[in-house]
Amino acid sequence: MEITEVKSHIQKKTFNPFYIFSGPEWKVQRLYIDQISKTSEKELRYIESISDIYAKRNNAGFIKKNYVYVVRDDKEILQNEKVQAQLNSIIGKNILVLILTSVDKRLKFYKQYKDDIVDFEPLKPEILRKYIQKDINLSNKNCDKLMEFCEYDYGRCLLEIDKIKNFVAADKSVDGFLEDSAFTYLLQYGLIYQPPKDAIFDFVDAILDDKVDLSFELYHQCLAVGEATMVMISVLYNNAKAVLQVQSCKSRDVSKSTGLTAWQIKNAEKHRGKRSISDLLYIMKICQKSQQDIVTGVIDEELVMERILTEVM
Repeated sequence: MEITEVKSHIQKKTFNPFYIFSGPEWKVQRLYIDQISKTSEKELRYIESISDIYAKRNNAGFIKKNYVYVVRDDKEILQNEKVQAQLNSIIGKNILVLILTSVDKRLKFYKQYKDDIVDFEPLKPEILRKYIQKDINLSNKNCDKLMEFCEYDYGRCLLEIDKIKNFVAADKSVDGFLEDSAFTYLLQYGLIYQPPKDAIFDFVDAILDDKVDLSFELYHQCLAVGEATMVMISVLYNNAKAVLQVQSCKSRDVSKSTGLTAWQIKNAEKHRGKRSISDLLYIMKICQKSQQDIVTGVIDEELVMERILTEVM
């Protein structure tokens, strides 16, 4: 089932008794569940299992009232074929929304209900931007940054938006403190969460450009994503060697003299002159020694990159 069908049900107030929501965009799922509850005029109830529904229905003292029930990954629904066959009678005049964290396509349940599953995939950037700018007055540039840092997850965007709004509300020292300015301030001081990214090439570039603070910052990003020490050493060695070849080459045909490709030469050129020939040779030497020390057990692998940084910076 497409999301547009659910939207149509809400607009027409004609609902299926049973919906299956899946996909990573949990916040949009929640918005649709809230709208189903509001439009159907049925109170929202989160339950542990479908057994909670028929337990209440069989309670003689229970006041008859219909609900929008929401249950996550209910094994009774997913695996009990008897329950599956009786779903409509169990649900009655209620509405049941089953949320699946992941879809196991091996189950008989999936084969029976695959056409009823509504996939909530991450919103397209242009749609997500509209959602965000309804909640907060951010420029397109800052909005794009926020989306990227939150990996285009609307729920995570809202958490950061709350942080920005609370900061604006608490800051009484600046008259008319803008949300855009608050975002920039929080970002500058590391208060907007940025997930670690694969920064190995930026890390090596910073070393070759002799940028001390940036080198250590990017090194920690490499650690955060689990970059292997041997890979970092190898990339540093190869790039230092390429810069050395380009920087020391006297021939007009650099590619022919060095054996480097045009792309390798272009990357090496941006570091030309940032390090001396002796510096580049030393970087290569310490990389070779470090690899040998790891293999022979002279030094623990997790200490090697810090030693390299300390010595070459």
